[in-house]
Parts: sequence; structure tokens; C-alpha cells
Amino acid sequence: MSVLAAVPTPDPASSRLLREQVYEQLRADILACTLAPGAEIREGELALRFGISKSPVRDALMQLQREGLVLALPRQGYRVASISLADVEDMFHLRAALERACMERIVRHASDEQLRTLDRFRRFLPAEWEGGFVAYNRAFHRSLAELARNARMRDHLADLIDQMERAVLVSVANVKKGDPQSVVREHCEMIDALQARQARKAEKLAEKHIAAAGKRVSTAISRMVVPG
Repeated sequence: MSVLAAVPTPDPASSRLLREQVYEQLRADILACTLAPGAEIREGELALRFGISKSPVRDALMQLQREGLVLALPRQGYRVASISLADVEDMFHLRAALERACMERIVRHASDEQLRTLDRFRRFLPAEWEGGFVAYNRAFHRSLAELARNARMRDHLADLIDQMERAVLVSVANVKKGDPQSVVREHCEMIDALQARQARKAEKLAEKHIAAAGKRVSTAISRMVVPG
């Protein structure tokens, strides 16, 4: 009588970890435009790249599809979602509302010591920021979200900032041609208002700042894609 070798039971924790690792790497590649908008993605190629089966790759792609970062193509695989001008405008509109709300909460809840931590954003020197101006700008707005001391608002805003990264990257050339210090000066005005605990002024400055950023990015995007 032959004895069959027992088939190992898949470890759910290990499978989940693989899926999360693939998801995080692909998401980072998409947001950094390493995987460009419109690029085709195939499960088999990704499985070979990561040295794993197709199952965790498929799960990761489905999660990215739910976030709107990839599109499923019948019998073809997946494609990185294009950057829609309408979607960019919607994201900036939502971000302006969230950041305006952050200002009021920061004034009410942040300590003087916490507000002083914003002073590091009063200047931008490329040598001090790996990732350049985009990294500096992202860090400033993430710091505001943290100081607001509202976990849900912070998480929504952080996710929104991440989602907008692709759109921001295509506008960096425009910022470089202009004056990045003009954006830094806007940050300084917001910091001044927060440290003086002038909530209404800080709210108006935040709204104006995001509107200006939205205009820059939308202008850059409109040159690259068909509005949709």
C-alpha cells in the first residue's frame, strides 16, 4: 500500500504578506510613474519579476483596480490607469476642503512646540531633500495632516496626497521653469498664520495654496491627456 506525501497547507499569513508586498511595490511604481500611465501589466511577467505564483499578483492587481490605479482589460491583462484631468480637478477640490479643515484643527489642538516643527519647511534646498521639491512638498502637507490630530482626516489626506503623486510629478517641470521658492513662500505664510493661531487666515491661505497648485498641475495634465 503506497503512502502519499502530505501536501503542505498554504500559510494564509505568508500569502497575505506576499500580496501586500507586491501591492505596495506596484503602487509605488505607479505613483512614481515608473509604471507610466497607459502601460500594460501582465500577471505572468509580474509573477516572474517577483518570483512568486500568479495568485498574490492577481490579488494585488485587483486591489489596485479598486483604487482606480489600474484597469482590467478583458483577455489582455491590466493597464495602468491614465491621468484624467477631471479626476485631478476632483482630487484638488477635495484636498482643498480637507486641508482647510486641517488648519482649524491645528490652531485648536497643536502645541506651540509642535507648531515650531513646521519651521523646517521655511526653506527648500535640493541637497537636503532626497526626491527634490516633490519630496519636500509632500512632507510639508503630510506634517499638516499629522498636526490636525484627526486620524480619519489624516489617513484620507495622506492617501489623497499619494494618489495625486503621479499628477504632481508631471507638473514638476513647470515648477522648475518657474520659481519653486514661490511655493515655499506660500508655505511660510501658512506657517506664520498657524503659529500666530490665526485660524481663518490659515484656512484662506491653505485654500488659495491648493487652488494655485491645482491650476499648475491641471495645466500640465491638459497638455498630456485628453480631458475626461
